[in-house]
Amino acid sequence: MDPAGLLPGDVLADVLRRLMPHSLAACRSVCKGWCAAVDAHGLLRKDLLPLSLAGIFAVYNFVDGYHLPPAFLSRPSVAGKIQGNLSYLDDVHDDWSHIMGHCNGLLLLWGGVANPATRQWACLPCHPDRTPTEGFMKHDFLAYDPMVSPHFEVFFMECVHPANPNSEWPPSPYTMSTFSSKTWRWEERSFTREGMPPRSIDPNLLLLMRDVYSHDSVYWRGRLYVFNIFFIIRLDLEDNKYRVIELPPINEARGDIHLGKSEKGVYYVFAGGWCKLQIWFLNESIDHTEWMLKHEIGLKPLLENFPWEHSHGSWFVQGVRDNNDETLDRKKPEWDSDNDDATPAPTTEVSVQKKFHKYISRIFGFHPYKEIIFLHMSLTRVVAYHLKNSKVEDLGCLPVDGDDWIQSSCVYTPCWIESCLRANSVESNSEL
Repeated sequence: MDPAGLLPGDVLADVLRRLMPHSLAACRSVCKGWCAAVDAHGLLRKDLLPLSLAGIFAVYNFVDGYHLPPAFLSRPSVAGKIQGNLSYLDDVHDDWSHIMGHCNGLLLLWGGVANPATRQWACLPCHPDRTPTEGFMKHDFLAYDPMVSPHFEVFFMECVHPANPNSEWPPSPYTMSTFSSKTWRWEERSFTREGMPPRSIDPNLLLLMRDVYSHDSVYWRGRLYVFNIFFIIRLDLEDNKYRVIELPPINEARGDIHLGKSEKGVYYVFAGGWCKLQIWFLNESIDHTEWMLKHEIGLKPLLENFPWEHSHGSWFVQGVRDNNDETLDRKKPEWDSDNDDATPAPTTEVSVQKKFHKYISRIFGFHPYKEIIFLHMSLTRVVAYHLKNSKVEDLGCLPVDGDDWIQSSCVYTPCWIESCLRANSVESNSEL
């Protein structure tokens, strides 16, 4: 019998509240009674959890063989609290600038894992085998939820390449290498398939996806959803099973796509043509999974009439193209996603001399807790588009010059809980 189970709830809560946040998160995952005590008494402070939006990390392409540092488009209230420029990690590893993913406050980088909020970092041990297999690509995906555990996992998965589609893939069991911060080592882990195997790949789909190299993933309620070009693989981390989920029925020939997490779960967005958006929601039950078309709109009328010459947004850039404090308008009201009274895109015409062609150059991602999507427009502006009321707001400028282009991005939610990153930090490490 668990002696702690004999304690009244108030007494147990009084004991648990003396723990540090990361230890409290670990205790929350011990049993249902402890989890209930932590949640009922609000012991895990919400201001420490990744429940707020801080900004957007954008990763640029290689220029002359050199990977530019990531840019961080952030809200002014975050300035000084979160260091968006990760160049302070250059002495630790050469490839820290390459952001491969994000999950609940942690960044998965080519050289390891980092928390920009707490400025902790960890170099992961070398993977035993990163040799590419013909016809396949291999990528890392991160799973982390401080509400469940202070530990994170990294999944090194083999993904089918569009040049060599294989209807018999993935196999069952599907074996991959997994790193856990609990054991601090790579181990083999197998997942058995549930449901039907993937269908043969339609040649039209192959044509559609020939230029797609997205490696998006979503961690939602103990499941890791991985975009794999022709379908989505859902890994159930608790029971070691996986399911293949077909993509939504999209018939466009070209466009940008993104798999992300928002207010109600897993979303998939397609941007086709110049300004066409289709947004799908993954509706899941115990034995049924289907995509529901959540939103479809052509943004051209809204964006053509937006007064861009009078709007400079309220967010600014840290990183590759820093803005000085002098360039930041402290008097301008900060865009707040918690304010549902979004300003609509004006209907008045903009002068012909000030107009420029509007198009969606990249989908940055979803707001994790609001039905809002962030779009990079015409290689310059970043806007927030509200699905519920079809309103557009200008966040600021994230310019792309010359031959630069944004390769990937992630919407960043800071976590202030010190996670299991081997106690490495900028302040504590003597090598920096």
